[in-house]
Amino acid sequence: MSALYVHVPFCVRKCEYCDFYSEAAGERDIERYLDALEREFRLRHESLSPRTLFIGGGTPTRLSAAQLTRLGQTLRRHVDFARLSEFTVEINPGTLDERKAASLADMGVTRASFGVQSFDAGFLKQLGRVYEVGKAESAVGLARGAGIARISMDLMFALPGQTLEQLREDLRRALVLGSEHLSLYALTYEDDTPLTLALQRGEIEPCPEELEREMFSLAGQTCAASGLQRYEVSNFARPGAECVHNLAYWRQDNWRGYGAGAHGMVEGEISENAADHAAYARCLLEENRLPIVRRERLSPAQRAETLLLMGLRLSEGVELAKFERLSGSPFSAVCVESSRALARRGLLELGETHVRCTDEGLLVLDRVILELASELGAGVAR
Repeated sequence: MSALYVHVPFCVRKCEYCDFYSEAAGERDIERYLDALEREFRLRHESLSPRTLFIGGGTPTRLSAAQLTRLGQTLRRHVDFARLSEFTVEINPGTLDERKAASLADMGVTRASFGVQSFDAGFLKQLGRVYEVGKAESAVGLARGAGIARISMDLMFALPGQTLEQLREDLRRALVLGSEHLSLYALTYEDDTPLTLALQRGEIEPCPEELEREMFSLAGQTCAASGLQRYEVSNFARPGAECVHNLAYWRQDNWRGYGAGAHGMVEGEISENAADHAAYARCLLEENRLPIVRRERLSPAQRAETLLLMGLRLSEGVELAKFERLSGSPFSAVCVESSRALARRGLLELGETHVRCTDEGLLVLDRVILELASELGAGVAR
């Protein structure tokens, strides 16, 4: 197993754009959830010796310092830390204090991933994160002061009304804080989120497509000038500071997921837990059974499509040997016409060991994957 993911689904409040499983909850709910998480580790009887550990959410730092310590104790009881090279926790800046930072460091956290999204008070309010205005700088200082070695930040762009200069300022402020890693995501309007409903009511206007492309280019240029290279379509890092955990997803290595709403994939079998903390806790604590609501074994064609979908996001691209191992067929035999056509248009590069998108291809990544998948479907067993 390459990676272990643990989901903490609690937030101070739900963000306007978010469709991940998360919700506000009281202290009793959180304590019961931690009881249930301990039970899940015991019931699954799995030998866990991951290279990376990632606690995400939600907002893991919605937990108190004592609750974070309790979570760390659960992990130590059930996870062998001997091979662990990276331990990440997601943090919303407005929820971190000195005691929580110390608890994270005591847990063994080596990488703090801050969901900053923007340094602009107006955009934070628009995104439903007004409680974090002015908190990013102090939160980063707390993490560094506690001894957490690596700092990563998430920023969003293509926000309604955002200009190139406003994005440039967000990038400047993140880089001034010494971030070794930046994730920059274009805003997407997910179904039934408050921001999407506001768009449908005509209260906000989406970012023009050409401006979004300019912002994408600006992010790459600004990060490169500061020594952070793009290694995935939305992620930039100093050499050696890439998120190893997320590389496991993009390369389609094995990972396991614990907690409400968590997913795992081991040798092509996907598992999914109930995305409801009350149902999750009830299954484990009252019914003494695992809260798995879906198991599915992917076919060779599905594994190949997923590898292309995830792997072509990477600057390194997709390893051809892995593609053949998962699909049962060489890439050159099942994506012949589409890959050649994409290469002629300057969107794809075909190497001896990898196939990768060019910089232009990354701008139209969905289109590249769709063209490859349409030919792939006819050539790989389902």
